[in-house]
Amino acid sequence: MVDPCKMLAVVILALCLPSVAVQDACSIGLCKCAHRVARCSNTNLTYIPKFPDNTIAVYFKYNYLPRVTPTTVLNISNTRISTVNLHHNEIENIDEFVFQNLSHVYLLDLTDNLLTSDSLRNLFSSFQRNSNLSKISLRGNRLEYIPHNVFVDFKSAENITLNLSQNRIKLLNMTVFNEIEKLQILDVSNNKISTVIPGVSHHLQHLSISNNSLTVLPNFCLRRNSFPELTTLQLQSNKIGNFVPKYFNCLEKLKHLSISNNSLAALPNFCYRRNLFPEIMKLQLQRNIIGTFVPEHLNCLEKLQILDVSSNYIDSLKTDYFHSFKSLSSLSISEQGRTFYIEERAFNNSKLLSLDLSKNTLTTNRLHEHAFCGLDRLLKLDLSKSNFFKMEEKLNKTLAPLTSLEVLMLLDCNLQNLPTVTRHYHNLTYLDVGWNLIKSWPTEFFERNIKLTELNAAHNLIQTVTSKMLPEVFMTRLKKISLNDNPLVCKCELVWLIQWIHKEPSKFWDYPDGYRCLNITERISVINKYIWHIKYHIYMWRYRPKQLLDIAEKHFAHDAFVAYCIEDGDWVLHDLLPIVEEGENIKLCIHERDFLGGQLIIDNIVQHMEDSRKVLVILSNDFARSKWCQFEMSLAQKLVIDTSIESIVVVLLEDIEAVNMSKPLNALLKTTTYIKWQDNDNKDIFWQMLKTSLKRQYEL
Repeated sequence: MVDPCKMLAVVILALCLPSVAVQDACSIGLCKCAHRVARCSNTNLTYIPKFPDNTIAVYFKYNYLPRVTPTTVLNISNTRISTVNLHHNEIENIDEFVFQNLSHVYLLDLTDNLLTSDSLRNLFSSFQRNSNLSKISLRGNRLEYIPHNVFVDFKSAENITLNLSQNRIKLLNMTVFNEIEKLQILDVSNNKISTVIPGVSHHLQHLSISNNSLTVLPNFCLRRNSFPELTTLQLQSNKIGNFVPKYFNCLEKLKHLSISNNSLAALPNFCYRRNLFPEIMKLQLQRNIIGTFVPEHLNCLEKLQILDVSSNYIDSLKTDYFHSFKSLSSLSISEQGRTFYIEERAFNNSKLLSLDLSKNTLTTNRLHEHAFCGLDRLLKLDLSKSNFFKMEEKLNKTLAPLTSLEVLMLLDCNLQNLPTVTRHYHNLTYLDVGWNLIKSWPTEFFERNIKLTELNAAHNLIQTVTSKMLPEVFMTRLKKISLNDNPLVCKCELVWLIQWIHKEPSKFWDYPDGYRCLNITERISVINKYIWHIKYHIYMWRYRPKQLLDIAEKHFAHDAFVAYCIEDGDWVLHDLLPIVEEGENIKLCIHERDFLGGQLIIDNIVQHMEDSRKVLVILSNDFARSKWCQFEMSLAQKLVIDTSIESIVVVLLEDIEAVNMSKPLNALLKTTTYIKWQDNDNKDIFWQMLKTSLKRQYEL
């Protein structure tokens, strides 16, 4: 029998919310809707509104739904909506059978709410045999345990992904999940789990118990064939101190195992009996306290492709340690916690494609000259954070066998020169020599690196870069280059580089913030400031004889060049131009109208300012903050000093705030009589004064 109270609630909702029944939330602007997706975030709604019939996804986040009842979801019941995201709605309780009419929902996201364990039964009992539910997220709630029989009524035809991470669960009883027929992915990471009771899950493929409080390795083989389909097991960031292989040896399809960031003191023996782990392809053991590497504990893993033992305490790699690994393609042994030695032909494996030895403070005394022999197909090598100070010659010999390298990382290695051996790496695409002591490199150094597209030489001691160091063919091929945070000396030899940066700024990492000049005290952008001074002096040197003409004899194309910022453009175009130009025979140069297309901005500024009798500065706080405007003002002052133009006329649109008052600007206002804009009845006086200031001397 239908509960009369619930029926009354539905009737009241229909009467009190007629707009919801008639108009959808998208039509009235309550939610943002596009491409069949409705988004209702931060709207303070206490119910889920109606949406267009073709809606398939609803993102109802950061609202207020403390109790989810049948009326809460009435407007999305019996629809074709497949995604329902109720993230962060302060949900505390869910009524029984609330979601039973959401049969098309494939993904239900209840992340970051206030749900407790007592709410789970009502949630999962809502989904019956005809349900399409496949992905459920309860991440970031207040779950402390998983109740017994909570999934007994839960039915779905789909494979299930269940996310219970970031809760407060202390005991993980795997038997409670036996009722979920097709549970494929279970995530209980970032809880407080200290105990695991094994269960049986015939379809589970991915299990994450990472970031918990396990001190003992769970026994996943208490019953044979408990997890016959498990391929990924994540146990990282616990407190496990001992590895027991027999707890895993029934996981015949296990491909990816992570036991990183635990307390393992010895390398686990995966080969105490052959063919125990026939499918393992990825093994992560980083951030433990392993002191000795024993290759015989791992080399039976015939399909192992990726091995990470970084951040341990391994002291040495001896000859042929990795020679017998049949499928190993990626190896990371970075950041060992004590002095680390690599002997002759330690790797000697033509299958290895990527090798990370970074953060080991290696020197050529601890890296054997023939350590890399046998790595015929190595594509990527990372030796960053080593110390090769004054050891480049030995390093070149050590790197010589690696002729197939595509990526070489030598970040922060105290290098004074680029390793010359890299000139013979014809397949090299990425070279990182940042944070070293490099001052320069020979001309045409990269001539043979025909595939090099990315170069990082940032944070070195480079003061200048000549065009021969980076020839045009190389420049064209490059996709990214880092020259930032070098002590560049901005002088004429650097003009070509500045022009390149200006032309293709997207190629330069950390532009403009990372580019400064050694010979200028304040931090500047090479493009935004220093190029203007260089370009100006180039123009002066080129055209100096012309500038010596008597200014009265010169022919000017414009009476005044108008220097203004874009924020004041409306005033210039709609107030200044109509009044000054019309009927007064005064011709102004306005960049939006008079600049030539296809030229650099700097060229347009210099040429048009020199072709103008005077410069009219429209001064405002926006102008004072603009680097371009500051350049125009500085250039105008230089032209007056050089008698290239008659004078500067200043219009003060508003009082300049102290924070925006630079020294050059302050000097201009003290040495130049300015005309202050009068936005009142005195406008006629202002315009008359301005016209008089702009007219030619013989017209006064």
